[in-house]
Amino acid sequence: MTKLLDFQRTSHLSIYKNQRPKKPLQDVVTRWWSTYRSITRLRFLKKAITSLLVVGEIECEHISKEEWLVLDQLQILLETMAHFQRILEGESYVTGSLVPVAVFQIRQGYVEVIECDDTDPSVKSLAKVLLTDFDNRYAPACSDSGKVKYHREDTIGKYNRYIGIHQYFFVASFLDPRVAPLLSDMMTPDDYNMLKSDVIDFMVAKLKARSDNLFNENAPKEKSAPATQPPQNNSKRSQLKDKMFRGLNTKSLDAATATGNDPNDNDTALRAVCESELDRYLHDAINKGACAMYDENDAFNDPLKWWKENGAKYPYVATIARKYLAIPATSAPSERVWSRLARILSLRRACLSDDLVGRMMYVKENLLFLRKHYCSLRKKEMSKDLHHLVDLEFNYLIATDECDEDIDVGENDHLLDF
Repeated sequence: MTKLLDFQRTSHLSIYKNQRPKKPLQDVVTRWWSTYRSITRLRFLKKAITSLLVVGEIECEHISKEEWLVLDQLQILLETMAHFQRILEGESYVTGSLVPVAVFQIRQGYVEVIECDDTDPSVKSLAKVLLTDFDNRYAPACSDSGKVKYHREDTIGKYNRYIGIHQYFFVASFLDPRVAPLLSDMMTPDDYNMLKSDVIDFMVAKLKARSDNLFNENAPKEKSAPATQPPQNNSKRSQLKDKMFRGLNTKSLDAATATGNDPNDNDTALRAVCESELDRYLHDAINKGACAMYDENDAFNDPLKWWKENGAKYPYVATIARKYLAIPATSAPSERVWSRLARILSLRRACLSDDLVGRMMYVKENLLFLRKHYCSLRKKEMSKDLHHLVDLEFNYLIATDECDEDIDVGENDHLLDF
């Protein structure tokens, strides 16, 4: 291992220049993606291992040319799934709406490997096993096209796993202006129309619930109720209502309650309004490219930001877009928090108070932000004659890189961008 690391440090090969020396990664049975990581790392070290074997610096079993080819194809086979796994485990952007895209594309990747004439028989056999298991889990609407199946009701299969994609993720995709144009290619027309109908139903139910609240607020008070209310309470109620329904068009509902008409009696008209607005949103998303998937820096565009800017154009759609787009695709972000907490609340620190642990976690999770803005924040708190001390204080902040070792053992692979 020492010779392998030294070779990378001293080598003039372009692949190892400006890179931290890397070790091979162990494949772990309980983590499927470790297979992809270990193969990727082994292929990265191919030239170093081969060179050391040729000059007789190390002795180990040779990997034949045919075996390297199999490793290359295995990486291609697993790459799409590894790519989307990293995406769906993200914390700083919307992920739930990308689940249908991930399922569709992963399956397509398996099919392409199987249908390729140059695929090694062993790799093709593995691809067929993965495809069979994948179809058992996600049950495509059509095995030939691989289009994703929309389920209105939850279906539980073996080991209490959901069969198919959860309904919430489809709704989130429909309300994500980045993904909505892709759904018609990934779903059958019947499933697409069924999903659209359900989205309209959710909009109607949401607006009816809101109109019920407004109607009840404007209903006559019972005789036993006080004749007058303190002015500050009315003011707070108005502020609360404005906060709850900010950005929404409540004029029609307010007019209905003012005249004593219950909006619940006009479901057909309300559904027609919702359908018309949803069609306008879909037209802009599909034909006008309302929101691209990536920005000019190849980072994900934020659909929540887009809805914040365009919520007034589609107020009824926006009422449910904020709800469904907030659902994460995986529990990985919260699990990472627990893993980081375990480093703080160890056996030797088991008696730490809840408040102190919470404060330490807060500092840990916001350390990058603190280091970025520490100087400007501290200068606001200090008099100008002490500003020269801020730079000195900054040197005592906790470093963001906990690993002082210059050898890359894959501890940050989950942070890598593709």
